[in-house]
Amino acid sequence: MTEDGDAATLGDAATLEDIVFAYERGVTLPAAEEFPPPDGEVPDPDERGGAVLRGVDLSLPAGSFTVVMGASGGGKSTLLRTFNGIVPDFLNGSFAGSVEVFDRSVPDSRVPEMADAVGMVLQDYESQLFGTSVGAELAFGPENLAVDPADIGERIDDSLSLSGLDDLDRGRPPSALSGGQKQRLVVAGVLANRPDLLVLDEPTSDLDPLGTREVLSVVRDLADGTGAARWSGPDTIVTVTHDVEAALLADRAVLLRGGQVYRAGPLREVFTDVEALRSARVGVPPVVEAFDRLGWERERLPVTVDDAADAVVEADLAWRPPATDSGGEGDGDSLPGVPAGTGTDVGDPLFELEGVVHEYETDRRTVRAVDGVDLTVREGEAVAVVGHNGSGKTTLAKHLNGLLAPDEGTALWRGRPVDDRSMAEVGRSVGFVFQNPDHQLFAETVAEEVRFGPENFGLAGDELDRRVAEAVETVGLDGQEDADPFAMSKGQRQRVALASVLATDPDAIVFDEPTTGLDAAQRGRFMDLVARLNREDGVTVVMVTHDMGTVARYAPRTVVMSDGRKVADRPTRRLFADETALSEWRLRPPQAVALSNRLAETVGPADALPALSVGELVAGLEGAATGEGTDTNTDADARRETERGTSTGPVASERGDSP
Repeated sequence: MTEDGDAATLGDAATLEDIVFAYERGVTLPAAEEFPPPDGEVPDPDERGGAVLRGVDLSLPAGSFTVVMGASGGGKSTLLRTFNGIVPDFLNGSFAGSVEVFDRSVPDSRVPEMADAVGMVLQDYESQLFGTSVGAELAFGPENLAVDPADIGERIDDSLSLSGLDDLDRGRPPSALSGGQKQRLVVAGVLANRPDLLVLDEPTSDLDPLGTREVLSVVRDLADGTGAARWSGPDTIVTVTHDVEAALLADRAVLLRGGQVYRAGPLREVFTDVEALRSARVGVPPVVEAFDRLGWERERLPVTVDDAADAVVEADLAWRPPATDSGGEGDGDSLPGVPAGTGTDVGDPLFELEGVVHEYETDRRTVRAVDGVDLTVREGEAVAVVGHNGSGKTTLAKHLNGLLAPDEGTALWRGRPVDDRSMAEVGRSVGFVFQNPDHQLFAETVAEEVRFGPENFGLAGDELDRRVAEAVETVGLDGQEDADPFAMSKGQRQRVALASVLATDPDAIVFDEPTTGLDAAQRGRFMDLVARLNREDGVTVVMVTHDMGTVARYAPRTVVMSDGRKVADRPTRRLFADETALSEWRLRPPQAVALSNRLAETVGPADALPALSVGELVAGLEGAATGEGTDTNTDADARRETERGTSTGPVASERGDSP
């Protein structure tokens, strides 16, 4: 990809001027200049009505790789859909303004007419797969663009090469591929059309850490124009993501705030503007935040782990880690707790899985999704379950509350088999929050949704009303009891789902990918609420997640699944110190962890265990400089969390430690 100055000499691949768009049809839109600038007070996306895009002016330099970030519900996906005419041609709400892509007027074009110039990968990538084989999937686009049949084979070869899928069996059905392979196949299918502009909407949202790295490596190679293919890839790329570390691969960044462009420019310029990132509800890269808190000038702030490690050496800084590795693999009692202060008051065994096996029947074979797993979770613990896509994480978790029964082995709840208890008994004691809140929401109002569970368990009258009111208040949705859950943002719907579980007063809650699709502010609010439930109410928490930053901050203990088997069960701090093992299991530590591991290698001590948050990273560097110890007391950490606020107050990810 060209440098910013070189890109400018090539002109603009796309130009948007005065874009105003609302999903309501036939409404009178204010002129772009009537919207206040995004630097002042702007409505929260959760509360905002009317126009989603509110006077967007934006240019994409030809040859650039641009990342678009901002709050959930803030208009990012809508903005991407203007590049190929989905807005306003297909999603024809109320639209005003002009969009030009490679000198074509997009509002005056149909979506099919833009397909040769603009390729788009949707967030729900599986909705783009429908071919009966890999080859048929890749041939579909060129065939519909009337490409000469003699050239289609070459296009398929090139798109597979550019996507890192050269060795994939072209007769294999897409349904038989892994999640990472499917996502790369969608990218390959779009590339087979040879677009000049590639548009990616959350291209790695459902992938494990290594799958994310694989897809992003493909995109980065495309941006660099590398690879052995005859066609070097699209000239210009734009992507939306909430993943700050994924965003660092781009060379330009755009922040949306209040439906408008808030900041735009070279990536380093945007991602060292800490206050702007927080204001736009975008996570600050952990190394940027760490050195900002250490008092470094903005011009000197490192952005990547490599930059930060070099900066520490050049500044002749020492490193005082939060702990050293003096215990065995299972020795977690002597280690500092996690930054959120969770999992410190542990009691008797709550869940006990013994030799659990679970199999699925498919058209082709029997799949052993869980293979002989033993697992004990105690009262008051906060445990993360991680692993690659298809490792068996969610299948395992569904045995904890009886959603699935073992084909072999036993699943015990408080010493008794789960399948010996009634569903009402288990359901009242063990809440399950699904990855997609829409899979468990169905009522017309928030109050009805939250009331459903306890009412069906026999509660009535004042006690029922009290439970509902407390649950809604706990998740910060009081005053919205009559709102339609399906008209809310995903972050709000996630909180409605949690409230419906809390109203049953559970002993334990199992979360399946609790942070997917949430922006930095929503993620901080939601997970700080979960941490408070664990610390103050003793609720046992089990979370299935790909988000390693969430694991580092909130889970003192981590279970790793791989190909249906439990391959590790360790204190999180000790697990994250072993990057070789993490790589073997398709995992990757978050930035703060990776930097502290690097510092252990470069400046010592060699037996250092990593920092799990920006706060611990800063304390280790400051403490080393002053000779003072690092404060790793979990009660102190918890107090700092409380001071920063709960679910309805200031957000940790906005004003405190980043993962």
